[in-house]
Formats: sequence, structure tokens, C-alpha cells
Amino acid sequence: MIHRDWFKHHVEIMMQALAAILGLKAKGATQAASEACKAALQKAFGMDGKLALVLPLDELMSLGCRGQSPSPEFLAAAAKLFQEWAGLLETQGRPAEAAAAAARAQALLQIKEKP
Repeated sequence: MIHRDWFKHHVEIMMQALAAILGLKAKGATQAASEACKAALQKAFGMDGKLALVLPLDELMSLGCRGQSPSPEFLAAAAKLFQEWAGLLETQGRPAEAAAAAARAQALLQIKEKP
């Protein structure tokens, strides 16, 4: 029960951040939206966004999920967050980081799809 509540709370963190990010993007505030992505990653995973991009996926999930298996909702929210960040990084002219964020989003979706 405690783990489920922890994941639920972190999904809420990411979903609230995504709503804010989409609002900022609609206003053309891509830098602020990118900062909101990084802040959400820090809050949800307990690590800097750059670290979240370079850590191997299994280490990211182990550290970010405190050694627990993530819920499908957690994986979907995290994938969406990385996907949005990838788009923002691309817009900012940071293609290498954008590619890393997009790859991370795809990898999270693949975990979600495994039985």
C-alpha cells in the first residue's frame, strides 16, 4: 500500500508538471518549460535531469523508484515527461540531449509494454 501511494504521488507530480509545461509551451516560454521539466525530474526521480539522461535505464529506475518495480502509470508519466523535454531541447538547439531524452522516453514505454 505504501509503495502504491508513493508511485501515485510521483505520478501526480509528473502530471502536474506536464500540465504546467504544456501551458508554458503554449505561451512560447520554452526555456521556462524546459526548466519545469528539469524540476519535475528532480522532484519525481530525486536527481538532476542531466543525470537522468546519462544513467543506464536500469540504474535510473532503481534509484528513481527506490528499488521498487514502477507502476505502468509511473512509466507512462515519466515517458511523457521525457518526451516533452526532448521536444523542448530540440527547440532550444540541443539535438544530442533531445535525442537522449527521446530515447529515454521510448525505453520507458518499452518497459511499460513488457508483460
